[in-house]
Amino acid sequence: MITFAERSDALSEQLRELEHQADDGDQLFYCAYLLGLLGLHSAVEGEGVEEFDAYFETELKTTLAAEGVTDKDQDAILGLWKQVTQ
Repeated sequence: MITFAERSDALSEQLRELEHQADDGDQLFYCAYLLGLLGLHSAVEGEGVEEFDAYFETELKTTLAAEGVTDKDQDAILGLWKQVTQ
């Protein structure tokens, strides 16, 4: 079974690829935001793709709300998260 660290690394790799292909500042911001948060949570112990994704999405939503990210940016960041986790 895949560990949380392995899942975080795989998602980070996908986001880095999207970041390199990004052609606007907003997309760069959304990728960087997710990459930063993934880095903070990559050391959490656990196993399972679905388990990590559920855990991280909860943390992501909590962090977005706590940091006062605009609704537009929240929607875009959550949309990017859905894109890389499919």
